[in-house]
Amino acid sequence: MLRIHPQTAKLAYACLFTTLPLAASLAANASTTYGTVPVGGKYKDCHGYVRHVSLANIRVHCIDGIPSDMSFISYPKFVDLPGGKTIQSKDLKTGTPVHVIYTQSLGVRHAYKVYVANPRGHGLYGFKA
Repeated sequence: MLRIHPQTAKLAYACLFTTLPLAASLAANASTTYGTVPVGGKYKDCHGYVRHVSLANIRVHCIDGIPSDMSFISYPKFVDLPGGKTIQSKDLKTGTPVHVIYTQSLGVRHAYKVYVANPRGHGLYGFKA
């Protein structure tokens, strides 16, 4: 039979009742708009080229750091162009340079913003920072 020391039980209850309200308030404040803190804690960038676009996901070959293919299960249905115009994500062709702002939680990636990029440009619409 397992015996638990009374002080250990008190500590476990104290931790449980102090972290539950904190977790609930963080979940209530989580938003999917860029500029607020996402569920994963921070946004990440991916500069690369479109490999595939479907109704289920978008796959991008990222060239930041170690090049790799990344698949995003949710992504915006409209993409921003450098001139201020937008197009539908389904119209992106394979090989289109893009800048993706995303989060990753438990191995699942969610793209929040996708920009058609200029590989020689600077800022949001370019690959150079």
